[in-house]
Amino acid sequence: MIEINNVDLVYEDNHYQVKALEKVSLSVGQGDSCAVIGPSGCGKTTLLFLLAGLLRPTRGQVMIAGKELLGPRRNTALILQDYGLLPWKTVWKNAVLGLEIRGRLSRTQQAKVMTILKELGLAEFIHHYPAQLSGGQRQRLAIARALALEPDLLLMDEPLSALDALTREKLQETILDIWCRRNLTMVLVTHNIEEAVFLGRKIIIFSPRPGRVIKVIENPEAGNSHYRHQVEFYQTCSLIRSLLKESNGDRVPRE
Repeated sequence: MIEINNVDLVYEDNHYQVKALEKVSLSVGQGDSCAVIGPSGCGKTTLLFLLAGLLRPTRGQVMIAGKELLGPRRNTALILQDYGLLPWKTVWKNAVLGLEIRGRLSRTQQAKVMTILKELGLAEFIHHYPAQLSGGQRQRLAIARALALEPDLLLMDEPLSALDALTREKLQETILDIWCRRNLTMVLVTHNIEEAVFLGRKIIIFSPRPGRVIKVIENPEAGNSHYRHQVEFYQTCSLIRSLLKESNGDRVPRE
């Protein structure tokens, strides 16, 4: 589904240049899940913007579903860290926003959106505004809006970072269920080691800026709801923590 070949990304204006990514190559299979983890400022969000077609690489190539990515793609959905909800629109209006923009809000699509809202426990809140929702509900609304577009590629930028531990774990399980049932290809950027191990069948570890891939860990048990309680889960977490500390000059990574 995803092929990134020897990609560099340099931000520049008239006064300075910042290399965000350097010689990044990776692949993610159709229907697979991938977690990207690394120190703050290492280019993880930049990678997501490249995959969303919002940025073009300075060098190298990004391929999605066998085609070079030259701009935003209709079957890709991006969930931002701050949810990206419009505060003046209701839950319903936020959920159908992408469909309205695309001119696809038919009765059939409305019924599908309502089904998604019911699955995510938001149907009774359709007339509420984002400010009237909890953090977990706002995150589920952002997920609902993304799923309404029926994507085959779901990109998430630290979607659960602002939530308390129990809400975060519950939504991790929600994301896992969505991925398993809908056969999406999923790329998750996170600072949380346990989250990366629970959700990513492939875990990509980035170096400090400029971001480079220093290790790819295959994690086949991800997708198992009981994985948190297995010895392999803690062993993989320990391995990633050691790699991050080593790449970060022995500083403990922020989680």
